[in-house]
This record gives sequence, C-alpha cells and structure tokens, in this order.
Amino acid sequence: MNEDLTQLWMVPYADLMSTLVILFMFLFASAYSQKAPEHQRMLAQIEKDVSEGKQANDAQVRLGETEMAVKIQDEMKRLELQDFGVKITDRYVRLTLPAPVLFAEGSEKLNPRAEQVLGSLATLFAKIPNPVLVEGHTDNVRIVSGRFRSNWELSAARSFSVIEYLIGSGMPPDRFHARGYGEHRPAAGNETAVGRGKNRRIEISLIRELRKDG
Repeated sequence: MNEDLTQLWMVPYADLMSTLVILFMFLFASAYSQKAPEHQRMLAQIEKDVSEGKQANDAQVRLGETEMAVKIQDEMKRLELQDFGVKITDRYVRLTLPAPVLFAEGSEKLNPRAEQVLGSLATLFAKIPNPVLVEGHTDNVRIVSGRFRSNWELSAARSFSVIEYLIGSGMPPDRFHARGYGEHRPAAGNETAVGRGKNRRIEISLIRELRKDG
C-alpha cells in the first residue's frame, strides 16, 4: 500500500507559522513603550523559547535575571516602600532606594528599617550569582559639620555600610563593588526640595554578565 505523502508539507508549514507568530509577538513587545520588569521578563521568555544551543543557555540566564527583577519589585511592594524603582538594562538590574529608607540624614549608619529591606535583598541575591554594585548619591547641600568632610565621603561610607550588612548576611565579599558619587551624578535638579530628595539615593545593581563555561 502506498502512503499518502501529499500532506507532509503541512508539518514544516505549521512550524513556520508558529515561529512567525512568536517573532511578531517579540516585535510587538519590543515596540511596546512600557519597560517594566514584567515586560522585560516577557521578552526574555520569548527569547528563550526561540533560541537553541548556547544561545538558549544565554537566554536562560537572562530570563533568570529578569525574573529576579520582578521578585525584587514584588518584595519592595510587600514591604510597603515608597518611591523605589527597579530598572533593567542590558548591563544591570538596578534597585533605587531613597536614602531615608536606609539612613538618617547625614549618617552612614543603617536604621532599623534598613535591616528589613537589606535582609530581604540578601535572601533574593543568594539565588543568583551576579556581581553586586552598590552606589551612594547625595544632593549638593554642603556638609558643614559632622564626621564627613564632603558629600562624596558620606556617599561612599553609605555604600560600604550596605555591603557590610549584605556580607554579614552570608553573601561572599568577592561579589561586591562600592562607589560613592556624592552630588556628581544627580537624578534631578537640586533647585527644589523634590529634586534634592530624588538625588539622595542608594542604587543596588545586579551586574548582568554572561557566565562562560570552563
């Protein structure tokens, strides 16, 4: 009995149509203006679904990083924090916290609220091996008294305080980098109280690096 092979063309055709549907979904998602962590996770999931071989492994890493961003955002909401931000780029997953969440004015010592926030972050960061960069920022109001001679010193000291707490929570010291920028990388203008408030911040970033085998 001869087999009917006339319908075999439908198999590759169906695969092609499925691939095109995924491609158009990816293009639509890329053009979509909202760049929230959930959106980035969707893009990473699509990339993983259409990748093969080493590209699939790299896509899996990126998917894990975007899922971590969503978890960080959800945890900050659970803690009922205000004015925090979670941003994803090709280089990092960055959490921005207003300085008062972690520190009293002019101080590098963590407040009681900080231990709750950083403890939650330490638990999340333990699930992913990426390096961690902690950056301190201030407004441009000059320091006239206290133990710090400049905003630069204060911002650096705050970065080290965050890192010391995370290391004390069990994270390996070699994962960390610290930077203090003082008032030299403002997020807003310093002419108003609102702008100065945005500039007084701590940024904690998971550095996105594809890990090489061997």
